[in-house]
Amino acid sequence: MEDSNNGASTECKLLESALALFSEKGYEGTSIREIIERAGVTRPVLYYYFKNKEDLFCRLVETSFAELGADLDRVIQAPGSCRSKLQSIMSATFERAENSFDVVRLLLQAVFASPAEGLRLDMTKLVEGRLDRLAAVVQEGLDAGELTGGDAQSLALVFAGIMDMHIMAKMHRPQAVLTPDLANYLVDLFIQGAGGGVTNKMQYAFRPAVGARPYKNNLDAKQNRVAEK
Repeated sequence: MEDSNNGASTECKLLESALALFSEKGYEGTSIREIIERAGVTRPVLYYYFKNKEDLFCRLVETSFAELGADLDRVIQAPGSCRSKLQSIMSATFERAENSFDVVRLLLQAVFASPAEGLRLDMTKLVEGRLDRLAAVVQEGLDAGELTGGDAQSLALVFAGIMDMHIMAKMHRPQAVLTPDLANYLVDLFIQGAGGGVTNKMQYAFRPAVGARPYKNNLDAKQNRVAEK
């Protein structure tokens, strides 16, 4: 049996291998064989750490949501205005997306997974947990008078939509950068509204560079077969 350091290293290699392949080929298009070959381990080693391909996928998704939740908890517990907290949340989320867009693709697969795939993930719990944290920050803004004209849950959903759609749009604008300045601009837009002159403060805030090539799904039917081979 491996010592704890080697064990942790092997487990990380498997997770990194699975993340890269799930991002590149999708859950259904990725096989156990490809994961172990990329990680440089044998099949028995994979099954020592994980039950199956689904277990790998779910571990990655749950870990990513836990990290996002930890970011939100730190912001919620810190002093500051609603505006400053929302700016911190969006900047941190954008930074995570910039650092690993493979994780973004993974989470999108999980959120939009077909029920037929039978994943054990409770995506409602994971997604609602994130929205509840956002709503807690928004409620602080409503209580302080920084925000008006809505309830915390609805406004949190609007805020998440602005933030997440910019992350999703980067898939088709790969050279665009999710910067802290963009995060601050979008928070101002959320708080003040498009009629308040905010749009003039940062023109072309999210324009792709000349020659940027959009991300395209591989529609090759071969990769879409269930793959546990």
